[in-house]
Amino acid sequence: MLKLDSVTKRFGKTVAVQQLTLDCAINEFVVIFGPAGAGKSTTLRLIAGIIKPSEGDIYLHGHALTGVPPENRNMSMVFENYALYSHLTVYDNLAFPLRAHKVKSQEIKQRVQDMAEVLQIAPFLQRRPGFLSGGQRQRVALGRALIRDADVYLLDEPISHLDAKLRHRMRGELKAICAKKEATVMHVTHDYREAMALSDRIAVINMGRLMQFGTPDEIFHYPQNEFVASFVGEPPMSFLDVAYIEEGGKAAFQVEGSDIRLTIGDHEKSAIKQRVLPKQFRVGVRAKEITVAYEPDTTHTIPTEVYVIETLGHRNIVTTRIGADQIKVITSPDVKLKVRDTIYLDIQSGRYHLFGDGIAFCHPVRQSQQLAEEIGG
Repeated sequence: MLKLDSVTKRFGKTVAVQQLTLDCAINEFVVIFGPAGAGKSTTLRLIAGIIKPSEGDIYLHGHALTGVPPENRNMSMVFENYALYSHLTVYDNLAFPLRAHKVKSQEIKQRVQDMAEVLQIAPFLQRRPGFLSGGQRQRVALGRALIRDADVYLLDEPISHLDAKLRHRMRGELKAICAKKEATVMHVTHDYREAMALSDRIAVINMGRLMQFGTPDEIFHYPQNEFVASFVGEPPMSFLDVAYIEEGGKAAFQVEGSDIRLTIGDHEKSAIKQRVLPKQFRVGVRAKEITVAYEPDTTHTIPTEVYVIETLGHRNIVTTRIGADQIKVITSPDVKLKVRDTIYLDIQSGRYHLFGDGIAFCHPVRQSQQLAEEIGG
C-alpha cells in the first residue's frame, strides 16, 4: 500500500537517509525507531512530500508520488514542533481540517468533542495554543491530525512530551484510534517501550540506514546486528568480547581480559563451524537470561564485581564487571548489594546471541515452554 523503494535524501554532503526500502500494508501500524539524528523525521517528511528524495521512489496504492504535492497525497501529519495555528482556539485548530474537507458543522462539533474527550483536552477547547502547556499543545496537534480521514497518518513523536502516566494511557488510546481508521500509520519514536507497545512492525534505523524491519518479537528476540540488539530492550543487551578456543577436544569461549570461559553447546558449535576465520566473536546476552547467586555453586561459576546498582522498586538492575566488559543483571529488590560486592553469574550456552563483525549469526534456541511462559507472563 505504502512503499519506499531505495529512497535516499542528501542535504549537501550530508546523507540523512540512505537507500531506505520499506513496504507497509493497509491498516498496519509501523513504528520508525532509532536514536536522535537517525533520519526518522526526514523519512516522514519525504513520505508527506514536504521534501523530495534525492534518489528512489515512494509509492501509494501502487502509484508513484513523484511530483504529487503534499495536499494531494491524502496524508495527515503530526509535526514534532506541533505547528498549531496560534491565532485559533483549540476547537478551531481541531476543526480546521474538517472544515477544509467541507464536513457539516454539526458533525464537526461532535467529532471535535469526541476527540477532545479522548485526548483529555475538552476543558481547553476555547483556549489558544499560547495558553497551553507543551503536553497539551502536543495533544491538540495529535487530535488535529487524527480527526480527519486519510490514507496514511504520519506521527512524529506525538506523545513524547507527555508525563509518564498520561503517555502510558495515550499509547493505548492512540492504538485504538488508529485501528478504527483502517489506514497505514507511520509513527516515529526513540522510546523502546512505545515502539514495542504500538507497532505491528518496527523499522529500526541508524544514520539513515535501515538496520532491521520486523515484528516486535523478531526485533527483540532475533536482532540482526549489534546495533539493534543494543538499542532494543530495557536494560539493553550486554556484550562480551570472546575468543574461540579448543583444549583437550573441548571448545569454549575465553572472555578477553579475564580467565573466565563460557561453555559452548551444540547450537553454537554448529553456527561457528559455518563461519570463516578469524574466530573472534561478541557474545550478547540479555539480563533476563542470566541467573544470579551470591555464593558460588555448580552452575554460578562466573565471579563479577558490582559496579552500579539501579533501584527500581520492583527490581534492581545491577551493572557488573567481567574483565574489560560490563554485564547488566536483574536482582530482587530484597537483596541488598553494595558497590564492589562479588556476585556469581550463570550464563548458559543456548541463552546468548553470537555476533561476528557486528552481524548476528546465532540466536538463542527458544523452546515452546519458554514461549508459553513469555506469552503468559
